[in-house]
Amino acid sequence: MKYLLVFFAVLGFKTVIAQQETGVTKIFIVRHAEKESGKDPVLTAAGNVRAGDLARALKNEGVQKIYVSQFKRTQNTADSMRIQLKINTVQYMADTLCDNLVNTIMENGDFGKTILIIAHSNTIPQIIRKFGVKDYPYGDLPDNEFDNLFEITYKKEKAKLKVMKYGAKSTVSAAMQ
Repeated sequence: MKYLLVFFAVLGFKTVIAQQETGVTKIFIVRHAEKESGKDPVLTAAGNVRAGDLARALKNEGVQKIYVSQFKRTQNTADSMRIQLKINTVQYMADTLCDNLVNTIMENGDFGKTILIIAHSNTIPQIIRKFGVKDYPYGDLPDNEFDNLFEITYKKEKAKLKVMKYGAKSTVSAAMQ
């Protein structure tokens, strides 16, 4: 039954993308910036700088909505951009299947728009595959990488991935706890 629900969720996602094809769907995905240690840490000084770098890197991209997980580090990463662009953030519950994220985007009617998702090293690969890039490798992003900027665009219902860098080269962050 669980697999049947996942199948229908994916099928529904493809249908939504097809219906929204007239509007250009562009999805930017980044990992949260460098963080302090602790259970739900805030950003380090380098992380705060990176959050500003992200805002500068995407300021002319037409981002209409920012999706952040329930953790402070993703919300802090979005703050500069949210304030600068005067746009809302939407919180989703991070899960390894990324179903909650897809459902939240669908509920908000944001397919067909330019959105930014701020996620985690263990969810980004799944998010990329969930949005149609089936050949993206499995496995978590390295713990010391914070400067990747993933861009997914759609043309004729086919997802195209572009991987870029932004800001300074990644620095060390606190280990996961």
